[in-house]
Amino acid sequence: MTVRAKFRVSARRQQFVGDNIPPQEVIELSAVTGDDNKSWSQYTPQGSISMHVTNPEASGRFPVGAYFYVDFSEAPAVDPKPAG
Repeated sequence: MTVRAKFRVSARRQQFVGDNIPPQEVIELSAVTGDDNKSWSQYTPQGSISMHVTNPEASGRFPVGAYFYVDFSEAPAVDPKPAG
């Protein structure tokens, strides 16, 4: 079963991790109120997601104030096709 949640980008900030290393973009999302979140929250939805993004092209897709659906579905504990 998949649970869909609606979130809004509430903040963005750069985080420096060390010399000669590009900064990370920290993107924070918060759950929003409304019918879109009734499947998992009977009352006022509470939730947050924090992503540390190191791909500039990807981080540019999350402007402050934008809304996103996040779909949660069960995943295997181990990736059946390891990278490499």
